[in-house]
Amino acid sequence: MKPLQTPFFRIKEQSLQYDISLLKQSLADNWGNYIAAYSVKTNSLPWLLNYLKEQEFYAEVVSKMEYDLAVRLGFPRKHIIYNGPIKDKKTFETVLLAGGYVNLDSNYELDWMEELSRLYPNRHFKVGLRVNCDLSLLCHEEIPASQEGGRFGYCYENGVLKAALERLSALPNVWAAGLHMHTSTQSRSIQVFGALAKMAVTIAKEYALCLDYVDMGGGYFGGRDDKPDYRDYFKEICKELSAYFNPQKTILIAEPGVSLISRATTFETSVIDVKDIRNRKFVVTDGSRTNLNPLVTRHVYPHHIHYISDTSVRKTESSQWICGATCMEYDKLFEIIDDIALVPGDQIIYDTAGGYTICLNPLFINYLPAVYVEHEDGTLFTARKAWDNEEYLQKNYVEKSKRRNS
Repeated sequence: MKPLQTPFFRIKEQSLQYDISLLKQSLADNWGNYIAAYSVKTNSLPWLLNYLKEQEFYAEVVSKMEYDLAVRLGFPRKHIIYNGPIKDKKTFETVLLAGGYVNLDSNYELDWMEELSRLYPNRHFKVGLRVNCDLSLLCHEEIPASQEGGRFGYCYENGVLKAALERLSALPNVWAAGLHMHTSTQSRSIQVFGALAKMAVTIAKEYALCLDYVDMGGGYFGGRDDKPDYRDYFKEICKELSAYFNPQKTILIAEPGVSLISRATTFETSVIDVKDIRNRKFVVTDGSRTNLNPLVTRHVYPHHIHYISDTSVRKTESSQWICGATCMEYDKLFEIIDDIALVPGDQIIYDTAGGYTICLNPLFINYLPAVYVEHEDGTLFTARKAWDNEEYLQKNYVEKSKRRNS
């Protein structure tokens, strides 16, 4: 078979299926009554969404565009979970009227619920609320994702969550049926998830809530053997939830993204040139930091190398800087120290590259790379062709030149 033209992303179905099975089994063993949803924003590749739909995942969306995409790909409307701080009103109403899940996040959504209650007095609406709580109080050693603290949801400590619950309870046909506990942290520790589950119990007791579901969101480790996995997380989560909730009455919702697809996805690049500049070696590749780290926040790139020729006859280089294909000086990925000299044709393959990378790739200098799916039988499927100017020019318009008399 002709070698694939780099750069490209590869999704291995066998690895993807492993993490899907691990998630479902962990939820089944520890709780039983669960919904597995996938975070569409993490990687909205249509092939992937369709694959997960066929695996009975719900779609967790945070925009009208994501909702429309999920529906267009065949997700039942009642299998949509609508989250996020900036919701579209029409989509908000559509999801609720179809029996899907909506987790309120912003003040205006309470206004919308009051309006819906009046417009549909004979309908019963069940909604969730995203909880904002101080993780530093729950886990004293925990480092939040932002120094200013989380900005999403209704604050528990200052009474904003209580006020939101009171507004909903004043509506005769609206019930606060769920709590959305998703909170971003740097550590992704098991203890954090246990503390958030415990907080869900505290809130339910304090406000006498009879919940249809607790949504633990995402943010789990995944695809790494040296870190916790779903079995560890849900054992701890369910231990805390079982102190108050009955699995037969309360659904446990999980919304993984990165942890579900990272193991399965690689980004494959080739060495194009090796440059000697003032005692430094710069290895130029046809991939880029923009493909792997669009936000320029990462400094570690798990990877492995396929050498094009016999390495026993190559010398060792004290330092080699792996660089990308753009014209930007910052497009340096990592340094290889005291290792085999790389030559054009060698391949650098980046591991755990599926989360946020594919959907955040910019249209900068080079367009979107191809995505291939490697099926369990070894065959390849083209899930997305590499973009060229045909795709780039779509829905763009150029005015005809207007000649002016001099």
